Amino acid sequence: MAKYVKISKAKNLRFRLISVLYLLFISLSIIQIPIEWLRINPYYVGYMKEITSKDALAPELLEARIVVTKVDSSFLVFCGFNEETQFLIEPAGYAATDQYFIRKENGQIIFNALVSLRDYYFAKNVSDVKRKEFERLFKSDLENGLKDGKVNIWNEWKFKHVPATVVRTLLAEIKLRLNLLNGAIELDEKATKAQNAVKLAFNVESLQLGDTAKFIVADKNQTEVIITNGKNISNEFSWTGNELNFVPKSAGTYSLVFNTQGIEEKIVIQIQPATFLTDNKESVQFVYEGKETKLRYQNIENIGKLRCNCAGDDFISYKSGEVSITPEKYGWCTIELLSKNGGSLLADSIYVQKLPSPVILAKNVSANKISKSRLLQQKSLKLTANHHNMGNVIYDISSIKATFIGIDGDMRTFEGANISLTAEQLERIKYIQINEVTVETRVRNFTVTEPLIIEII
Repeated sequence: MAKYVKISKAKNLRFRLISVLYLLFISLSIIQIPIEWLRINPYYVGYMKEITSKDALAPELLEARIVVTKVDSSFLVFCGFNEETQFLIEPAGYAATDQYFIRKENGQIIFNALVSLRDYYFAKNVSDVKRKEFERLFKSDLENGLKDGKVNIWNEWKFKHVPATVVRTLLAEIKLRLNLLNGAIELDEKATKAQNAVKLAFNVESLQLGDTAKFIVADKNQTEVIITNGKNISNEFSWTGNELNFVPKSAGTYSLVFNTQGIEEKIVIQIQPATFLTDNKESVQFVYEGKETKLRYQNIENIGKLRCNCAGDDFISYKSGEVSITPEKYGWCTIELLSKNGGSLLADSIYVQKLPSPVILAKNVSANKISKSRLLQQKSLKLTANHHNMGNVIYDISSIKATFIGIDGDMRTFEGANISLTAEQLERIKYIQINEVTVETRVRNFTVTEPLIIEII
């Protein structure tokens, strides 16, 4: 038995390529940022900024700290910052990050400050305690371009395709390392107390009607919560231990004020109207004019009226969790569920397609053939119009134009869906050629001119 198996060069290269792609897949899976982490990320920034140090001894250290602070403020203006909610407008987007730090080269400003810091500490003896501390705190930066002064490598490693909210954490983390390097760390107790009212908040930057926002407070027993929607006090929340679950029942702007031993923290949340639910099995729902369609939504209370711009009141209805609509025209259709006081509870749109042309078939006909005896028994040939995807749409045949081949070449017109034949005509007829069929529906009429030839045997 052979001790070795010879593998061709092509197979070996293919195996290596598959191995590399597999490792790449694993790497990409590991570095993916969970969406929940993005949501709580802004709060980490506040915690890190609470830690400061006394005035820097080295001018290079002080300058680096000032540069990071200025870049952070400038980046907020560039991205767009909501002063009311204290959140970035697009926290998960990275286009602004690439534009600001890489294309506009603002990342180089921080890099230049870190290079000055590197030169300051590298001028010290290799065994110097502060130099070792710098090398330890900025180990990753040194390995990714800072040591050799390669700004492009460091800039892309640090900021390329990084979500905007994560960038704020990175900047706060650089500032924290600078403070640790300087020493004499002190905690801003005033800021700490102000943050203690709400420890963590989840799902507050993009809340729809029916969603739940969660807030974790330091101590429920010492925390008073007042929630208002406009001028109205809201009780749309519940407690689970120190966790407050806020489930809004109306769209609009809510204000949540947490008061812990005299320290207040205010959070403003914009609640968007709900949208229709989509079925995971069917990513696209096809909607046609004249066909009844059912749309599901998360159960909403206090509904006063259903309104849309593609169907009258007789063709729209709703019940708990479901809207039924039979569109009367094609195009974009906006649908709203309004509360009893006129507020928007659900706002969504669907695209209504034109009703498709029907398929014309002859009844009791097999392979486009029918016997004379069957026709004599029926006394007429009945046509039907339907479409396989339009089960609840009625296609009504109003008239037929047909030619009796074997009798003469004249075109005959018949009202309704039946082609009548006399016994004399049946004796002579060879084929019935259906030239034109007029079909009526509730929303539009069709004229089907594709010929259909029925052989009489």
